Amino acid sequence: MSRRITLLVFLFCLVAAARADDDLLAGFPAPQQDFQAHIEEVRRYLLETQLPERRASDVEYNIPFEMPASSDVPHRGRYLLIHGLNDSPTVWRDMARELAQRGYDVRAILLPGHGNTPEAQLEVTYRMWLDAARLQLELWRQGDEPFFIGGFSLGGVIATILAIEYEGIDGLLLFSPAYYSTRNSLLRWASLVSHVKPWVFGGMIIEDNPSKYNSIPINAAAQYYKSTRYLHDIWGSKKLDMPVLMVASMDDSVVSVQRVRRIFRQRFSSPRKRLLLYGNGDVQAADGEVVRKSAYPEYRILNQAHMSVLVAPDNPFYGARGKQLVCNGNEWPVFSACLYYQKDDRWRGAEGTASPDKVPMARTTFNPDFDFIMQQYDEVFAIDR
Repeated sequence: MSRRITLLVFLFCLVAAARADDDLLAGFPAPQQDFQAHIEEVRRYLLETQLPERRASDVEYNIPFEMPASSDVPHRGRYLLIHGLNDSPTVWRDMARELAQRGYDVRAILLPGHGNTPEAQLEVTYRMWLDAARLQLELWRQGDEPFFIGGFSLGGVIATILAIEYEGIDGLLLFSPAYYSTRNSLLRWASLVSHVKPWVFGGMIIEDNPSKYNSIPINAAAQYYKSTRYLHDIWGSKKLDMPVLMVASMDDSVVSVQRVRRIFRQRFSSPRKRLLLYGNGDVQAADGEVVRKSAYPEYRILNQAHMSVLVAPDNPFYGARGKQLVCNGNEWPVFSACLYYQKDDRWRGAEGTASPDKVPMARTTFNPDFDFIMQQYDEVFAIDR
């Protein structure tokens, strides 16, 4: 009898500890009503916990931000923008600027486990991401004012979850929504593997990008997978009837774009919906789809990548003249070949794209077709400019 009681107490403690750990990543600032105060709290936290090689100025790429709606156009509501796995709010800078110019107040948030060190993702859970996003939504939403959500990659999964959980979401803007990964057959085992093999590629590689992580803890991949399973469970047979614009690359190495196309067709019911696809070759557009070319030889771009679709060419960080190089491949020989190449004629493409002439491949980090995306946005959301 005493053995049974001891076992029950032990199990209760395990469950209680797990729930406590899920409340908030240790030290990560909780969302609060005063968003500017939240920004300052996040800044202090990131400065205190930052990778040693990063400068204070590097931290600014990871800080949540907001942009007020332009006073020159009708006010159209509020936007909550959610970044992707291993990423940061900086990926939304160009889109936030465009949304503000169209009359939206915009907030881009930072999810727990992001912005300081990949090691923070050894402890993060998908419930932490969801709870942080939910609270940010509840603090940012106001009365009957129109409310919209944008999501990139993992952020697209979270944005869709919020659109299901909260009534009255007025629209979705989704870039490379990671509803289903090309690596799902491996990801379903990631939670078990993470206990014996913490890192995807054996450890932390060079962290040369101040706005996102290069290193990938297996736990982060496992938690992403759990977020997609949670979305699947709550979605059921429901259909979302708000306007939606999705953008994706057919060459995306992370996301199964065919699954995205199927979900777009079957789960979104608004007549004001559009899926913009970037691809080379013969890509047949279905109802609601628009296909655009993916290669831009003048930029040495072979195709569009997972992240590049939402970045403008004039972006000072990731754009055509941007200062940040993103190298393809987390395997050291591939990564270092790009990183240490002495010329500036690298090809750009999605991860896994082969070089046509053995010149190293870098990741495509911007979209020369960015203005066309905004034209599509104006059509879907009935913006008169």
